[in-house]
Amino acid sequence: MTGARGALMDASERETLAHLLQMREQLTLRHTIQKKLMDFERELCNSNRFFPRTDILGWVDAIAPMVLRTLDAGSTLFRGRIITKADEDQFLAPVYHALGVYIQDDEGDLGHTRFAEAYVQQEIERLESGHGALDHASIEDRLRPFRVKGWWGYGKRESDAAPSDATGNGRINPAGISYLYASNRRETAALEARPHISQLVSIAEVRTTDQIVLFDLTRDVFADDESPDDQTKMFRKLLAHYFSRPNYSGDQAYLVTQYISEYVKGRIGETTGLHFDGICFSSSLDRKGTNYVIFDTTEHPKYEIVSSSLDKVKDMQGTLETYLPMGDATVRALMDATL
Repeated sequence: MTGARGALMDASERETLAHLLQMREQLTLRHTIQKKLMDFERELCNSNRFFPRTDILGWVDAIAPMVLRTLDAGSTLFRGRIITKADEDQFLAPVYHALGVYIQDDEGDLGHTRFAEAYVQQEIERLESGHGALDHASIEDRLRPFRVKGWWGYGKRESDAAPSDATGNGRINPAGISYLYASNRRETAALEARPHISQLVSIAEVRTTDQIVLFDLTRDVFADDESPDDQTKMFRKLLAHYFSRPNYSGDQAYLVTQYISEYVKGRIGETTGLHFDGICFSSSLDRKGTNYVIFDTTEHPKYEIVSSSLDKVKDMQGTLETYLPMGDATVRALMDATL
């Protein structure tokens, strides 16, 4: 009957049927690979942490030449760290000192308006004491040092990868192994630090000092897919999704990504002859963002931390208000508030 029905199909129906059959094959393949990844996760979690029986690593070897990407020396990345409420005053203190006033806002809004209020109060007190009229020009002189790039958030060492004895489990690293996590956008770096709205974050600028070879699992990796077969292509796609998905299950959900990352870092060269300095994958918190993890954070890594800024997170889309260093908009806001 199927043959007879097929003979009665017109060209459009035959084309639709062929497309649906192909889709069914893709869905079956997707389910097969997803099941293997889930089986791998369960084995690492429950039975065989260090020497699992799996063909997943063979697929990792197969895609390695296709996902190799280089990040040139001189490239800029960003690393975010949350500043706790208790430490906010410490980072804003230089501005308060320059304005000659110490202020404390019970609601925690230590923004540009508060800076301006402090300056105005100081000038009022100077005028009332007989020391002359308000000197609006002096505000620019006082704020000039805060307009240059520098260490306005955490310092160089604190902005680098955490020391091994303070390193917990991460998406890529096991506990006790220190890697540098960074992002391609300031907004992504801030969101990846998991801040609350209105919280201050320190965003360090990271500059690569040498070429970095990456195992690239970003969304863009499929734009020019050279996979030799459907299975390899599907594995690339699902592995990229696996690395980028949000984690709702605690540290054990990282076992697969940690295991594969350690393999890429240390053993993949034995089977492929390739070497990787790190791995990158799409951010689950910022659609435009890419996360980078650099394996070597020893005494002479292939990057340097060059500065840090102090930013306030305005919303969960990563909108930032930079407090320090101050830009033209900040200075104009302060000047306007004193007029």
